[in-house]
Amino acid sequence: MQHDFKVVSKDDKTGSVEVFTFNHTHHSLIRSAQRGINDRKLAIAILYGEPFYKQGLIYYVLGEDRIPEILSKEKEKLRNTVVVVDGDSDTVITCYRSKDPYKHIRVKSKSLFINRIAA
Repeated sequence: MQHDFKVVSKDDKTGSVEVFTFNHTHHSLIRSAQRGINDRKLAIAILYGEPFYKQGLIYYVLGEDRIPEILSKEKEKLRNTVVVVDGDSDTVITCYRSKDPYKHIRVKSKSLFINRIAA
């Protein structure tokens, strides 16, 4: 079963509207439910979060300073949300909240490490 959600972005200057469709992995569906991060919060993090490109993935970090004033009532529940997306397929890999997400992303290696068992 595939679970998709849409993110709508509107450019106030040009008036153009773009719709992006993301889908969840089984893992991200479970984790987002466990962590209380619904599709709306994921969409907000993707729209307003700062993207970091590492390990072939996109990490959208919604720091406190990136939350728009219109969402100030939800600031506590939104701040420091991280959404990890596979940029090639627009698939949400996982999502979480971190006390210091910028540091967490900064110390990640540039490429994914795959555990290999020596034969």
